[in-house]
Amino acid sequence: MAGNVILVGDDCGILMELAVGLRGTAHTVTVAQSARPLARALQLVAHWPRAMLVTLDGLENVVDVRALLSSSPDTRFVFIVPQMPPRAPLARVVREHGGAIVSRGDAPVVVVATLVAVLAEAPAVERPSGAV
Repeated sequence: MAGNVILVGDDCGILMELAVGLRGTAHTVTVAQSARPLARALQLVAHWPRAMLVTLDGLENVVDVRALLSSSPDTRFVFIVPQMPPRAPLARVVREHGGAIVSRGDAPVVVVATLVAVLAEAPAVERPSGAV
């Protein structure tokens, strides 16, 4: 699944709208609807996707989010949270791993643009020393 982008969430309508927004890109998009998106993302990350977009309900444990981020260092992550600003511990761990956070209330074009921007960035492990 190299080059694959996986969208994981509990709302199929939102996921399909985001998938349509990604058409025309060079990435293959996989949509996974789940009542427990974070748990499903932890399973799917074993496929080493290029990027994952995961919707959160705000009740997730930051330790589980860190486990997801750490499980695939080259995968780029975007999280959709129920409201902004996100809880500080969540924001910190996502930022430390080079991910991004958007709001569930953001327009799909904003979410897709954020995902595309994250994909355009080189993974932190590939950045030359001293690069920001």
